[in-house]
Parts: sequence; structure tokens; C-alpha cells
Amino acid sequence: MDRETWLLWMLADSQLPTGGFVASAGLEAAVQGGLVRESAAEDDIDSFVGFISDSAHNQARFALPICSRVHDLAALHLMPLAEAGDGSSGNGGDDEAVAAKVLEDIVRIDGYHHTMLASNQVAMRASIAQGGGLLSVFNRGYALSAFMGSRHGQACVGIARQLQRLARLGEVRAHWATVFGFVCVALGISCAHMQQLFMFQFVRQVFSAAIRLNLVGPLRAQMLSCDMQRLVSSLLERHAHRRVELDSIEDLFGESAVYTEPVLELYQGMHDRLYSRIFNS
Repeated sequence: MDRETWLLWMLADSQLPTGGFVASAGLEAAVQGGLVRESAAEDDIDSFVGFISDSAHNQARFALPICSRVHDLAALHLMPLAEAGDGSSGNGGDDEAVAAKVLEDIVRIDGYHHTMLASNQVAMRASIAQGGGLLSVFNRGYALSAFMGSRHGQACVGIARQLQRLARLGEVRAHWATVFGFVCVALGISCAHMQQLFMFQFVRQVFSAAIRLNLVGPLRAQMLSCDMQRLVSSLLERHAHRRVELDSIEDLFGESAVYTEPVLELYQGMHDRLYSRIFNS
């Protein structure tokens, strides 16, 4: 088995402590607000299927272009270090310059992501919690692996540690999408596989929340998850090419990364006003 496949399975593990357990992606508020009917636990699942389908589309049009752009820029600068080979000592100054450039790009895109989430404090908290969790997992786990001893690996470890330091100082937020894109480059995961995993984890998060809310049972969730494969594949086919463009006139009008479901965003923003709740966001 090749390393990329092995690491993909590790990242797909539901036990990976990235902070995903804190968020329901607005499902809890949608249930209490009546958008998703509680009868979905029985025979009427249309409202829940509609919610998760719309949420997945929103994720593909908003967060995925941000995640993909981070992956592209990080890979552009870091992959030449990987291609140089483990035995190449390289130039320390050059490696530091590459790391500084990648960190600058990540901070810039993360700042844009944070601005885009300014109107939705609930989604913002969830994204920061998940991004910080993944960054901690990388720095305290993956970064200590033997294969990270290469030039490419050491540059990535330096970037991750500096990113976490800036996050603790409040100079960067380290959102989920930006951290996820970088971590996949650090682990040698291709952009196509990264996009598939990103969407899979989001859909699984919503199903996990639905089970905890007793909206669907574990077996029905498995059945519905199987059916979601076609939708996610269709979304990737249509939107995998999209990238957030910070220097383009396109982004002045919000065309490269957009919310497609404002109603879901409103329900998600209601989460803090719920009288009782299971999830933090």
C-alpha cells in the first residue's frame, strides 16, 4: 500500500480529534426551527435529505475553493523540495524562503476566509475549532513521523509550528479549510484526493450530528450516506476546478467563493439563541 492511501485512511478516521464533534453545521437549529422535520426519524426523510444536499452544495461552493487554493499554492512551492529527494540537504536559506512564502499565502487566504465568515459567528467558531484541532494533530502527531524528516517534511513542520504560534497570538485564525489544504500538501496528498476527503468529512459530520440528535438511526444513516456519493461526485465534477481568486475582479463580486444557501446560513446563525442544545456550534 502506498503512503498516500494509508494517510488518506488515517485522515478519514472518524476518531481523528480535529474538533469536528463540536459542530452540527446548523442541523440542530434547523430541527428546532422546523426546517428539518423530526419525522425524518421515521419515514419522512425528505427535509433532512434536502438539508444535507443543500449544505454539501454550499460547502462545495464556499469552503472547497478556499481549501483548493491553499493546496495549489502550497504544492507549487513545497513539492519541488519533495522532488529533490530525501538525501538532498539543499540550501537552508532557500528552504526558509519557501516556507515563508507558503506561510504568507496561507495567512492571506485565511484572512479572506475569516472575513467571509464575519456575518456568521457560529460557523466561524466551528471552523476555527476544527482548524485548530487539525493543526494540533499535525504538530503533535504527523510532524513527529519518520517520513517528515525530508526537506519537504521539515519545511512543512516549520510552517505548521509557525502557523500555530501565530494562531495562539491571534494574528491568524487558522480556519478548517485553509489548514486542511496545507496539511494535505504536507502529507503528500493530491488535490483531487484532498477535495474528495474534504467533502466526505463534511457529509459525515452532518450524518453524525443527525444520529446524535436522534433524527436518523445509525443504519439509516449508512444507507443515506451511500446515496450521497452520487451527489458529492456531481458537486466535485461541477466545482472542483474553482479556486478563490484574491487578486481578481471576480472576487470583488464574490464569484469564486460564495454562500449558495442563505436560509441555511440564517438557521446556523440561530444556534446561539437555542434554549437548549447539544452542539457548541
